[in-house]
Amino acid sequence: MTKQLRLQAFRVFILLIMSVGLPATGRCQLSEALVNSEYRDIILKQLQKTVSQREKEMQRRSTNYLLALPDNRKLYDETKMTIKTDLVSGLTTDGLRELNYRIRLNYNCHHFENKTDNYATGKYLCEQSNASMAIVEIARMIVDDISNDAFKPGKKVDICLKASTDITPVTHLDYKGEYGDFQYIAARYNGESVRISVSAKSGINNNAQLAFLRAQGIRNNLENSCIKLQQTVNEFSYNTQSVSESGSQYRDVGVEIIVHSAFDEEIVEMNERLINDEFVDYNIPKIAENSNNKTYALIIANERYGAPLPDVPYAYNDGEVMQQYCIRTLGIPSRQVKIIEDAKMDDIKQQGIRWIKDIATAQKGDCYFIIYYAGHGVTDYNHNPYLIPAGIDYRHIKAFRNASDISSDPLTKSDTKRLLKQCLPIDTLCNWFNRVPFKAMTVVIDASFNGNQRDGLPLVNIKHSSNKAKGLRIRNDIVVMSASAFDKTAYSYDEQRHGFFTYFFLKELKKNKGNIDHYNLFNNTDKALQYETSIQGLLQEPSIFVGGKLKDTWTNLRLVN
Repeated sequence: MTKQLRLQAFRVFILLIMSVGLPATGRCQLSEALVNSEYRDIILKQLQKTVSQREKEMQRRSTNYLLALPDNRKLYDETKMTIKTDLVSGLTTDGLRELNYRIRLNYNCHHFENKTDNYATGKYLCEQSNASMAIVEIARMIVDDISNDAFKPGKKVDICLKASTDITPVTHLDYKGEYGDFQYIAARYNGESVRISVSAKSGINNNAQLAFLRAQGIRNNLENSCIKLQQTVNEFSYNTQSVSESGSQYRDVGVEIIVHSAFDEEIVEMNERLINDEFVDYNIPKIAENSNNKTYALIIANERYGAPLPDVPYAYNDGEVMQQYCIRTLGIPSRQVKIIEDAKMDDIKQQGIRWIKDIATAQKGDCYFIIYYAGHGVTDYNHNPYLIPAGIDYRHIKAFRNASDISSDPLTKSDTKRLLKQCLPIDTLCNWFNRVPFKAMTVVIDASFNGNQRDGLPLVNIKHSSNKAKGLRIRNDIVVMSASAFDKTAYSYDEQRHGFFTYFFLKELKKNKGNIDHYNLFNNTDKALQYETSIQGLLQEPSIFVGGKLKDTWTNLRLVN
């Protein structure tokens, strides 16, 4: 099929994918003959996963933002912000199915005597409610940062503004015209369609006008603060009410944002890549189930570290997809593959190393092991590499204490010592198995050790000696494959949502269905990795270290035994 025909077929594909999740009677009556249904399901699943991951990020960033508010803007603990996102089917103006991105922001504000996060009686300015100002800032964070790619210029965006008053009647309040004068603006009030008019001359004479102005205050602030909304085609609506109760907790606002056809471009691009089999996350090859029953895999995926250490992009995805390859492509029984996310030092020791030692003892050495790590790394003064576990105690590291992000200043000797004391030297990791019998162990590490993050920005600035880095001291039957040399950066492959090394490592396993020796596995990964990263201006060169006993035979080792 030519590219032109594929694109033509995919126009139909887009319409079909938009109908997923609708009742059968509501779906477009189009033939699926031109569409690979497996791709449609994969794309929808990936979009749903993306939306779910973003919702978690929104909630995390929202929590951090609320905690960092100054005292005069803080919300009481009993005030609960909620963020919900999902994909919803809809119709274009031409009556065609579309897939839309919905974001809902609300809060529940409890009542305290003489205290409120909401509006005081008769107030309508957004700045007069701490909760409303928080809603605006969180919405801005979502639109301009976390989900900025969905708000492409020209996209149609529906924004429903919700606001309420309590039952306290309004006879007349002054309105200074801060948001302008309004005449016969369509709105919903107490579930009914109404037309709202309010001006500085007439003032505020009823609850419907007061609720409308509270909603209008949210709109005014969003339009002024959200850069992305200044480039989209926006349609605002108002859903207001007067609650039949009295109290400040009933004077609140909320926002619902719907981006029409938010991910059409991503859908087209992903379909093309699926056709060209560019992804390692999908169509993972499967060999005979449980056929590699003498191999055990420990996977450590450290993504969340907590301030001031930044997160590691895609480490969770690296670990999860590596787990699938171990089970499906390497044929390792699922119960013999252990994955630990955000592993602290005790987790690595107790859940990881002890697990491996116990298995080796029980199997009397008739076993093989794979250890995979994605996360942060660092080197000491002498260039010795360390893994940085999650859960670092920052209290005794002066440079990190109470810091919100990493400083570019070099760590002092004492701070360096306190940090490295909580980290795991790779030498030590390998030497923990000195008296443990097994046939071979392959350690795969996707981490930077030169003080940089996966995006190339500084992580930890530790002074180093001018001497060249030494090799690892590892036992005879261990092979270590590292994403880069210990004085170089290991980057993330943003387009594929993986570390570069992990992506090309898995791609080799996929291409060969796991049936590849260590020599070709590493060298093919090395070649493809160096080519792609050099094209992107991020040259990355992986390294391999081999124990003495395997010096002449490591090339024949395989992950499938």
